[in-house]
Amino acid sequence: MRKTLLFIFLLTITVFDCFCQDNTPTKYLELGVSANSYKGDIQPSYQSWNGGFNIGILFNKKKRLNGHLNIMIGSVTAQSPDFHYDNGSTPSPTPNNFANTSIFCFNYDLHINLYKKYNLVVYLYQGIGLFRFNPKDSDGNNLTDQLNTRASNETYSNISICLPHGLGVMYTLKQGYGVGMQAGFINTFTDYLDNVSQWGNKSGNDNILSYKFTFYAPLSFKSKTPPAEQKSNLQ
Repeated sequence: MRKTLLFIFLLTITVFDCFCQDNTPTKYLELGVSANSYKGDIQPSYQSWNGGFNIGILFNKKKRLNGHLNIMIGSVTAQSPDFHYDNGSTPSPTPNNFANTSIFCFNYDLHINLYKKYNLVVYLYQGIGLFRFNPKDSDGNNLTDQLNTRASNETYSNISICLPHGLGVMYTLKQGYGVGMQAGFINTFTDYLDNVSQWGNKSGNDNILSYKFTFYAPLSFKSKTPPAEQKSNLQ
């Protein structure tokens, strides 16, 4: 009797496990919101926070390594009323001490799963993408056109390469829907998110710290084994 019960128990687990695997989503639609903070010449630490909207597609076919496409639209704010730059020249340089910068990022990244079991996934991600930005002053005017706010020999493009990376966690429900969170950085290849470079007090490029909260909806599932094929396999 005990052996029979044990056999039924093991058979039930096996069938349930196969059913779960058959219903594992292989692709997700991703919708999320993010909180973004800038660090650069005007603001040397992550202080001011702005919102962003994210949409993407997460591929989920592999156990350890999966691809991810993401679009993020948002903004960051740089402000320091006491910011000034003095290089001893007359008249003194007059860099802007405020910038509200709209940002658009399209990137592809790889999710490296550190833990993937049952409903929980913990992963690292590293990506590369295109980053577009447009800094404006407190009146909403483009700082790019205000040549007196930076050195006379400075011109820059508002498109840059970026390298997003960080840590994420994802939890899925039985129906395939899920929620998740990411914490990471968007490392840019530009020093002009705040429109300030040579007249700044910090070396290196500007960066963004980002916290993202995400909802996942399944787009496709692993195909189930047809009943006829299951029967032939049993025979």
